[in-house]
Amino acid sequence: LISQSPSESTTSLIKITMKLPIAILLLALSNSITTSALESNLEESPQILSDTTDVCNAQGRTSTCQVELDVPAACVTNAASDCPIVFFFHGAGGTNDWFARTAGVHPANVIGVYPQGEDGWNTGPKESNFCSWDDYSCTHDPDEGAFIASIISEVRTLGANGNIYLIGNSNGAALSMRLASNAGEDDLPIKGMVTKVTQLLASPPRSGPGELNYNQPGSGGSKVSILNIMGTADMVIPYEGGSSSVFGDDDSFQLMSALESMATWAAHNGCGADGSPPVVTDGISYSNNMDPNGEATFYEYQGCPEGVIVEHYALHGAGHSFGPGAALDGV
Repeated sequence: LISQSPSESTTSLIKITMKLPIAILLLALSNSITTSALESNLEESPQILSDTTDVCNAQGRTSTCQVELDVPAACVTNAASDCPIVFFFHGAGGTNDWFARTAGVHPANVIGVYPQGEDGWNTGPKESNFCSWDDYSCTHDPDEGAFIASIISEVRTLGANGNIYLIGNSNGAALSMRLASNAGEDDLPIKGMVTKVTQLLASPPRSGPGELNYNQPGSGGSKVSILNIMGTADMVIPYEGGSSSVFGDDDSFQLMSALESMATWAAHNGCGADGSPPVVTDGISYSNNMDPNGEATFYEYQGCPEGVIVEHYALHGAGHSFGPGAALDGV
C-alpha cells in the first residue's frame, strides 16, 4: 500500500511512488545510439540526454529544451536496468535544473528524468502558442505527448526497462494528467503518477497538437495508479473545479472538481465495481512552518484491480502552495 503520510517534498513523493506496483517490463535492447548502453552518473551530476539524442528535435522545442537523465550506480547491471523510471515535471515558469539536487533518486534507487518545458507545458491556451488549442494538426506548438514518448523510447533503447511513473506540480501535474489520460503500452506506458494542485479537465476533450492530446482517460486506455494532493482553498486551481485564471478568458477550459477527477480515475481503473465508496479518513495531521495545527482528509478508493491504487488528500485551508515545511502526519 502507498503510505498515508506523504510530505510535500519531492523526496517523500519518491518514497510514495516507489510503493506503487512495480512489474518488470521485459523489453529487448534496440539498436545502439550515440551512447550505446545505459551508464550511471554521480549524484547531482545528471547526464544530458538531449546532448546525445535527438529528443529536442521534437515539434515545438527551442534552444530552451533540455532533458536530464539521472541514473544511480545501483540501478545499472550489465549496461541495463530494471529500476523504476520517474519523470519529474516542473510547474509553469519553472525549470528542471533543481531536480538533480532534490529528487532523491539515488538513495531510492530510481532513475530520474528531468525535462525542461517550453514556457511551461502546453496543456491549455498559451500566449506563446502559434495555433489555436483546437488545431490538432498544428506543426508549430509543442506536442507534449510526442515529446515525452520520444524520451521514453530513447531510455528504453539505452536499456532502462523499468516501469514509468510521473511526478508533477501544478502545470507539471496537468501534464502528468494529460499523459496518463493517453497512456498505452506503445507510446506512453505509464503505470502511476503523483500529482499536486491540479485535477482533470472536464472540457475540452482534446487540446493541443498531435494524437496524444486527450484530456480525460478514455475507454480501453491503460490503468494508471494515482496519488493526488490538493488544497481546498486553492485560488489558482479551484478544488471545486470550474474556470481558472491559468486559462485566460477561454471558457472552453473547465476543471472537474477534485473529487470528480478522482472518481473519473477510479472508474477508469476499474475501482468500485461493486459500488463500494472510497474510505474517507478525517483528521489527518497537516502542518507547515506557519501553521502546525492543520488537518487533511484522506480518500482511499476501494475495489481496484490488483496493483492499482487511487488515493487523494484534501488539505483543508491550503492554497496553491502547501507552505514551507509542509507535512502530513509529520512526514
